[in-house]
Amino acid sequence: MAEGSTMPHTTLAMVESSQPAVLFTTETSQQQQSRPLRHKISHHSTPAFSSFLRTTSGSGGHFFNNLLQRTITNRQRAEIQLQGLLDEPEESLPTFIRRASDQLTHDSLSLEEVSKLLNTQPFIIERLVNVLYSSTDDDEVIKTLNKVEVQKLTRILNSTMDVRALVFFMMLDENSDYYITNNELASFYEKYLEHLKTFDENRLQEVIQVLLQKFHLDQKSRIDFEEFYSIVSKDSTLLQSLSQFTVHPTWFIKTSSNSREHENKFQRFLSHCCQQQRIYEIQKNKLTIDYMKDNLSRIIVLFIYILINLALLLYVVIYRATVTKSNIFVIFARIGGLLLNFNCALVIVLMLKHTILIIRTNTFLRKIIPVDDHIDFHKVVGRVIAALAILHTVAHMINFGRLEDHSWGTFMFTTKPDVGWVGGFAPISGIILCIILATIVICSMQWIRRGGHFQKWIIGPLSLFLLEKLYSILTRYSVRNGRTYLHSATIEQSNVISLNIHRPKNFTFKPGDYISINLPRVALYEFHPFTISSAPEDTTFLRIHIQAVGNWTKQVYQRFKEISEDDSQENHVKVYRADIRPEESVADLQAMQADHSQDADEQNEDNIPETRIKSNKREPIIINGPYSSCARYIFDCKHVVLIGGGIGITPYSSILSSLMAQFRASRVICKHCNSINYNTKGLIENRRLKKVDFIWVNRDQKNFEWFLNLLRQFEQEQDYYLASNPNDNRFLDIHLYFTEIKHDENIGNVPLDLVTQIWKQVSGQDIFTSLKSKTHIGRPKWEEIFNQLISGENASTANDVDVFFCGPNAMAKTLRNHCATFRFRFYEEKF
Repeated sequence: MAEGSTMPHTTLAMVESSQPAVLFTTETSQQQQSRPLRHKISHHSTPAFSSFLRTTSGSGGHFFNNLLQRTITNRQRAEIQLQGLLDEPEESLPTFIRRASDQLTHDSLSLEEVSKLLNTQPFIIERLVNVLYSSTDDDEVIKTLNKVEVQKLTRILNSTMDVRALVFFMMLDENSDYYITNNELASFYEKYLEHLKTFDENRLQEVIQVLLQKFHLDQKSRIDFEEFYSIVSKDSTLLQSLSQFTVHPTWFIKTSSNSREHENKFQRFLSHCCQQQRIYEIQKNKLTIDYMKDNLSRIIVLFIYILINLALLLYVVIYRATVTKSNIFVIFARIGGLLLNFNCALVIVLMLKHTILIIRTNTFLRKIIPVDDHIDFHKVVGRVIAALAILHTVAHMINFGRLEDHSWGTFMFTTKPDVGWVGGFAPISGIILCIILATIVICSMQWIRRGGHFQKWIIGPLSLFLLEKLYSILTRYSVRNGRTYLHSATIEQSNVISLNIHRPKNFTFKPGDYISINLPRVALYEFHPFTISSAPEDTTFLRIHIQAVGNWTKQVYQRFKEISEDDSQENHVKVYRADIRPEESVADLQAMQADHSQDADEQNEDNIPETRIKSNKREPIIINGPYSSCARYIFDCKHVVLIGGGIGITPYSSILSSLMAQFRASRVICKHCNSINYNTKGLIENRRLKKVDFIWVNRDQKNFEWFLNLLRQFEQEQDYYLASNPNDNRFLDIHLYFTEIKHDENIGNVPLDLVTQIWKQVSGQDIFTSLKSKTHIGRPKWEEIFNQLISGENASTANDVDVFFCGPNAMAKTLRNHCATFRFRFYEEKF
């Protein structure tokens, strides 16, 4: 049948089973088409003789129904349905499609616009359009779709599975000869996968070979639609992948986020005000009995804080009004001054790191003191101090203006009025302190001090602060605690560097702790905090990961990236380039394990003469810490959910490494058969933690190959454990989400989902990470994930689930709201 012709085509109408099947012919209407259809019913379609048959008897109807079922193929059935959809007049389209298309701002959409709206690679859209339509000029390339064609495209991609499978097959069939060849399939996926940043190009041919094997194209040169459909329909996972070959009925309507780009500043301001009002309403609704129960310690501490401030305020008012008979402005000034004394003392106490470590270590204290909120509380007190400073200053300024002994300027800028304890210096000191406070506020620094009877309020907290600093200085420069040297550095991908540090002999820490480090050859006096990535069970090395985002971190990254081989050997620092050769990230870890026994002897300075230590030109590094974080609570919980965003997974590296070390420590290897068993009694008795769900949200896997190696080792260790203890449940479940590709369940993700499912079936591993756990494309649906934690087999109760998060603030806010809804305890580690 020639393309673009209007010859009759056959339509199959199915009625009630008691009625005969009727075959009739209709003329194809081309009034709704802007260009001829590329694909009509092929010569392989319903047998020609059937168009001449018209039966009215019931028995004849059954006969021809059975006959058609035996003679019509899957392709013929799909083609009949497809042709019917293409010939469907506009007024017959579903109402929701017609109403949606009425909102199109233009009469047509370019293929580039279609590609962006569907978040799909352009060549897939081009193939899809060429499958359904052909140009009026054979040499002309289709570049736009009009309104009717957009409607028809939406209708087709929301139709039956048979039609969508046929359209996908025709997209793979590049030369339209009704067959897919091995070269066509390979060519399609080569073009598709080369545009995915998350895919390792080195594995391209291996992946294509697996695809060819799945569709039998490793044994034959081509397959037709019948064989393709048979393979897909018999595999539920492939069928599920192909079911995503669809689009949302309103995909061609611009979203509200795009329309906001055209709003003026006033409109954006109004939108912001409305959004803030909605947030206020949500926050107001949070004050329920359940919310108060979950945040009881926070409410009690806040109440005590407010009560102390009110008590001090009442004391000043009563004393100044009844005893000294001061005027109203002096009373306000004294209120601000006394409350400043208290709050300036409190703001220091809130940042005493070693004191916070003691509170976190004690189970009773951390239950009654919300120690994880100390940074947020510190910020609140800082803002209170700024407000009190304004009150105190303005009240004194007004009072000076009322006095007649001297002029206002004399009171403010001289010592002549003799105001204050030390030679009338109080007003001038107040001006200086106001300047200092303004500088602190502008620079976002939150340690505030105030004058007046300052020494009475500051001496206690300041003494603790100085003692902590003295202790830190003594330990950081001690060979046994803080002064050490660098063993190796690995330049990871995406501007990340890992440092492997010789662990000082007396240095102890817990999983999730962090340290401040100083590299004298980078900056002599700068200390910067980083989470420890290695496990406490590793007594030889400490490992940290640094992302080059600031001046100091960039200097560290460049120093070891550009270090020459001679300098590396002279400083006894091994530098691995995993950014160029990813396998060196694994090589670094293996080298560290091999060096354990050798470096353990070198690490004991009692066995090394002082002259030898000085003569070694090692890369010095000074450690300050460790300091605790909320991650210390993990081993006291029953079911923890560890959520990391990007580089925020580093605290969990130490935790998972520690858990794996505990599993390995409980191994028992048979001397006769070398089989691996586990001392489960020791594991159960020494750990309350029963279940871990690890969720990692990141753009792609290439940034953290070092962390994937850890996950692979843990999966292997868990498989060994479950093999020897088949009645036990899984301890660790891994959920990976890569956001580089948006997963909207549309046509652009079908080829990817298809190949990932096939790769999983053949190799038993995920195509991106080589883990057994599946990689999810797109952002997590937190409500579904949290529901799974408390429903189904082996589910936990809400009271047993503790969620720990480290990552971006926006993500933390979302998770905090979901945890409040599900009544999970939520802990956040600040960057």
